[in-house]
Amino acid sequence: MSASYFSSNAPTGKRLRRLNARQRKKLHVGEFQQFIFEVRASFSANDGSDALLDALIEMIESRDLFFGGSVGRGVLDGVVSARAGSPSEDDRQAVLQWLQQRGDVTQVTVGELADAWYGWH
Repeated sequence: MSASYFSSNAPTGKRLRRLNARQRKKLHVGEFQQFIFEVRASFSANDGSDALLDALIEMIESRDLFFGGSVGRGVLDGVVSARAGSPSEDDRQAVLQWLQQRGDVTQVTVGELADAWYGWH
């Protein structure tokens, strides 16, 4: 089957049980499933976007995570993933609390953990 078939249809139930470990790893399912979460924030646009981004990346990397997204014009928007495996609920809460405690951040939304390969609509 083509890769586009799997990108919109994650194997479940009976099909998942028929896959061997190599196939589950290739398809990112079962014990190889990976999660990420979205991060959105608004901040005072006093040209502090570089300082905010540098501090965010330092905090993210200290937890062995990655941030992919953009920062500019008073908005931070992206996703957080783990270097290996998935970020934990503790990681998600730590990012949320860190952003809420910053004085230059006015609004924060941190999404729930979602399947990195099949969880986006």
